[in-house]
Amino acid sequence: MTKVTMQLLRAVLASTIGASFQFGFSTGFVNNTETFIRHYFIATGAETTGDDRHFNVMWSLAVSGFAIGGFLGTLAFPALASRVGRKWAILSTTGFCYASCYMIAFPAGWWALILGRVLVGIGAGGACATVPMYVSEIAPLETRGTLGTVHQLMITIGIVTAQALSTSKLHLLGDDRLWHGILLVPVACTTILLLLLPGCEDSPVYLLQNKGAARAAKALWWFRGKSTAEDKIWAEIFAMRLELTHCGSETAGFREIARDRRLWGPVLVGVGVNLSMQLSGIDAVLYYSTRVLEDAGVPLEWAQVYTVLISSMNVLVTIPAMLLMDRTGRKVLQICGLGGMCLAYTVMTLSLLRGHHLVAVGAMFVLVVCYAFGPGCIAWFIVAELTPVHVRPFATTVGLGANWLANFAVAFTFPHILASMHSWTFSIFAVLTLLLTLFTVICLPETHGRTAAEIAEYYSSSAPSPGDAPAATVEPCTPMKMPRPASMACFASTADTPDGHAAGFQVRVPGMEQCAWILGKAWSPLFSSKSSGGLAAPLLFNEAEFSTPPLENQSRKAMP
Repeated sequence: MTKVTMQLLRAVLASTIGASFQFGFSTGFVNNTETFIRHYFIATGAETTGDDRHFNVMWSLAVSGFAIGGFLGTLAFPALASRVGRKWAILSTTGFCYASCYMIAFPAGWWALILGRVLVGIGAGGACATVPMYVSEIAPLETRGTLGTVHQLMITIGIVTAQALSTSKLHLLGDDRLWHGILLVPVACTTILLLLLPGCEDSPVYLLQNKGAARAAKALWWFRGKSTAEDKIWAEIFAMRLELTHCGSETAGFREIARDRRLWGPVLVGVGVNLSMQLSGIDAVLYYSTRVLEDAGVPLEWAQVYTVLISSMNVLVTIPAMLLMDRTGRKVLQICGLGGMCLAYTVMTLSLLRGHHLVAVGAMFVLVVCYAFGPGCIAWFIVAELTPVHVRPFATTVGLGANWLANFAVAFTFPHILASMHSWTFSIFAVLTLLLTLFTVICLPETHGRTAAEIAEYYSSSAPSPGDAPAATVEPCTPMKMPRPASMACFASTADTPDGHAAGFQVRVPGMEQCAWILGKAWSPLFSSKSSGGLAAPLLFNEAEFSTPPLENQSRKAMP
C-alpha cells in the first residue's frame, strides 16, 4: 500500500482546513446565532420586536443565501480549475471568505447579512467543486477514498466549532456581546490556507494536460516522496496519459455528453447521489435543529446544547467512516446510510408526535451517524470517481449545482413547513430517503478500487452497440507516430492482425523488470493506422518534455 507522505498530508490538510472548513462553519453558524442576530437587528433598528413573520422570511433568505452563493461558485470554479489549476482555484476562494466574514459579523442591515451569506457561499461552492477534485487527483488509488473523506471531516469540524462557540451554556462567545468574534475562526483558517497551499504542487492530472509529462512527474514525485521508484512514478503518469488519450484532450460539453450514454450515465448518477445528500434532510437538522427542539418544547439553552452534541457525533462518526470507505465500498455505505436515515426519521416523527423529546434527540443522533457513514462522505467525491477526466468539470458543475439548489430548497422552505406541519415535518424526509435508497440500489455502481477507465467500461457494457446508436462524438487524440523519448522507451507493433488492427502496444520504463502490455484488440482502433501500413501510436509523451539525451539503439520491435 502506498504510504501517505508529509507533503501529501500537507496539501490535503491545507486545502480542507482553509476551504472545506468554511463550508461547515457557515452551515453551523446560523443554528445557534439566530437569537443573537435578531437582538442585534432590533438594537440597530433593522428589525422590530414581535414581527415574527417578517423575521422568518428574512432569516430564511439569509440562511438560504449561502446555497445561492454555493450554486454560483459551483458554476464558476470547475472551469477556473481547468484553466489555472486546482491549487490556484482553491486559493481564489479566500477573498470571498475575508469579505463575507466582515459583512456577517457587523451587518448594516438584512441586505448586508444576506449578501455576506451569498459571498461565503460562493467561496464554499468553489471549495466543494475543487477540493475533492484536487484531493482525488493527488491521492494514491489505494487511499483515495480515505483522503477524499477528509473534506467531509473538515466540514463536520467546522459545523461543531461554529455551534459550540455560539452555545450560551458553554460560556464561550454565545451571547449578544461576543457573537461577532466567532467569525475570527474562519478568518484564521483562510490565512492558514494562504500560508501553506502555495508551496504545494498542483494536481498531476492538470499539469499533464497543460504542462507536459515531465512537469507532472515532478509534481507526482513531490506527493509520493523522493524515494519513490522511478518506474512507479512513470506507471502513474502513463495511466493518466492513457486515460486522457482514450477520452480526448478537450473538455467535453453538454452536446458531446448527451450523445454518449457512457458519459451521461455516470453524470446523472452523480447528480442523483449529490441530491441524496440534501434531500435526505440533513440540512434541516444542521440549520434548524435548535428551532425544531424549541418548537417541541425544549428550553432554548438546552436546545443549543443538544445541537452541539448532535454535531459532535457527526465529527466522531466521520472518522471511522473514513477508515471504512476503502474497505467496505461506496455503494454499501450509501445504502446503509440512507436506509438508516429513513428509519431514524420515522422514529423522530413518532417521538415528536407523542412528546418524547429525549427519544427524538436520540433519533437525531442516529440520523447524523447514518448520514456521516453514507451520503455525507460519498457525495463529495463520487463524481470524480464516476467520470473520466474530460467529463469531470462538467459533471462536477452539474452534480454540485443540483446539490446547492436542493440545499437552497431545504433551507428556505423548512421554516415554513415546520410552522405548518410541526411534528409531522420529518415524515417528508422519511419518504424521500426511502426513494433515495431504492435509487442507490438500482443505479449506483461500486467505484471502490476502480479507475475511471474501469467505470467507463461498466457503462459501456450496458450502452448500445455502435451499430444501434450514433458513435460518441468525443474522439480520441489523432494518432501520431511515436517519437523516441529520453525517459521512456516505447515500442509498437508493426504487425497488423487480419482485420487491419495492430496486435498490441508495449511500454517499457527504465528500471522496470517487466514491460506493461496494454491495449489489446478491443482498444486497437485507437492505435491503428492503415494508411501507414503499420501501427501509428498516439503521442503519449513528447520528446521535448525531457531534458536528458534520447536513449540510443531503441527501435520499433514486433510484438511476440
